[in-house]
Amino acid sequence: MGLPTVNIPRLNGQLNRTQPVNDAVACIVLTGVGNAGGAQLMQPYRIFDTNALIDLGIDETTNPLAFSEIADFYEKTGNGAELNFMLVSDATLLADICDKEKNIASKLIDSTEGRCVIFAANRIPPNGYAVQKQNGLDADVWNAVDNLNELAKSYDNSNTPFVAMLPGIGFSVDHCTELADRNTMSNDYVAISLACSTTNKTVSMGMLCGVIANRQVQRNIARVADGAVTNGAYFPDGTSSTDSKVINVLGSIHDKGYIFLRKIADKAGYFFNDDPTFTKSTGDFTSISWNRVINKSKRICFLTLIEKLMDDIDINTQTGQIEPGLASDWESDVENAIRAAMIRVSGNKVPEISGVKCTVNLDSDINNDIIDCSLQIVRKGQAKTINVNISYAATV
Repeated sequence: MGLPTVNIPRLNGQLNRTQPVNDAVACIVLTGVGNAGGAQLMQPYRIFDTNALIDLGIDETTNPLAFSEIADFYEKTGNGAELNFMLVSDATLLADICDKEKNIASKLIDSTEGRCVIFAANRIPPNGYAVQKQNGLDADVWNAVDNLNELAKSYDNSNTPFVAMLPGIGFSVDHCTELADRNTMSNDYVAISLACSTTNKTVSMGMLCGVIANRQVQRNIARVADGAVTNGAYFPDGTSSTDSKVINVLGSIHDKGYIFLRKIADKAGYFFNDDPTFTKSTGDFTSISWNRVINKSKRICFLTLIEKLMDDIDINTQTGQIEPGLASDWESDVENAIRAAMIRVSGNKVPEISGVKCTVNLDSDINNDIIDCSLQIVRKGQAKTINVNISYAATV
């Protein structure tokens, strides 16, 4: 036993520090042209500031869409944010970009090795392109929505989920009554934006990605306290968001589930209306922010439990079940990892969720090497409607 003494070993792993999950790795596919000695078509590029555009030979003349989208992204994030982008020919349809069988979007996403959490695509159709109207937008958009939703679902199934956005090409205020309603769709992973910051009739997807990347996962892009998004607000047909003919239909466009820019009384600049995904409003994943919360939770859970894969499992000899102590350890590991990353956040960030609970089923079929768990996240609410009764009173 040795001499009598006091032993004080230094324990490691008590702070529940976890591998960080990057909330802001963005990918965007854009139509454009390749150039000798610079950016090539179908080649993924990873950049961290707009200075990279010079080396890649991307400017307002050669690649106006890529130049403006990337500039818009960094205007919102500042230099240092990671942006992965890829150029494709302007003849490439959005539907083809998002088709998992065509390996366009997936090529860019895969270049991040599973780190992509924000994806978008945008295009300027070539001269002579004829919009085929369907449900108020170009039919290509709806085909792309279906394809992108399936693509995102496949990555979610591989534990590398991301949120996805597409532009509402073909929109016209004069035909907004024809717009499809989100409640007729089931695209949990995809949002449709009509938000243009200039009159060039191009949806500002880079701006949208930048705002998302610059905010915590639980934050709605329409949060007024974060300040105005832009000083200009238009729809894809060039109509200003303050035009009298669109003011009366903004509520309808909002209810149908589209993202756009709007004016708020007595506030400078313009704000997003909300962050809906194009799925039924009664579901659990009806917004970009709520998808980002569950996506981050899922990634942390995966990183925690993958360390236990193929590990030994103690079995209670009396019950034949998993030992309760081991189950409790697993539950604590997952919960503490999520709390560390999403509740006990550092710096100037605020908690991203209200609570978390992990449960390991003691009745799991451990004889066949299967362990069943559940993970429940209590998300934060969002103040989307505030009701105030105002009146005169004799006294207060």
